[in-house]
Amino acid sequence: MRRHDGGGQVKVQNAIKKVKSHFKKQGIDIEVELVGHRWTFVHNGYVGSFLANGRCTDEDQMDADAHNFHVRRANDHSDLMTDYHAGSFRDNITQVCHSLLPPPSKFKIGQLVRGKDSKRAIRQAFAGATGMVVAARKGGYVQVEWISKGAPKQQPNCRTSYSERDLILLS
Repeated sequence: MRRHDGGGQVKVQNAIKKVKSHFKKQGIDIEVELVGHRWTFVHNGYVGSFLANGRCTDEDQMDADAHNFHVRRANDHSDLMTDYHAGSFRDNITQVCHSLLPPPSKFKIGQLVRGKDSKRAIRQAFAGATGMVVAARKGGYVQVEWISKGAPKQQPNCRTSYSERDLILLS
């Protein structure tokens, strides 16, 4: 079990800035508002929220630590009588933002990439291989058509997705 040492806490005002910044980078203006005792924001049918640690009044909350990061569907609510708890918890505000709106892909279709010499790339036999990105999705994965010798062979109707962390941009 991992113990939390208290480091890396983000203040409520910084969490709000981080949410607004993440969405603004993708052209979306989002409102973060205090609903009851939780700071919430809604995007695409999902609600992201967090609490201010130990603070109840509006004025005190901005300097409090943000915690209890949560994501749920907008129309899904917890029911304590049946022991149903809607949604799931995240470790930090970045994970909440990425759950609601994943960042855009690092690579664009048509760019040349090379496999890094990481353990995963070596195990999957694309370390050092050169290929062209044929599909780029949000969420950190791309599909690559390998063009160098010794690279993984693709089935005609099946493409493997590769993590952006294991690729380097060549052009």
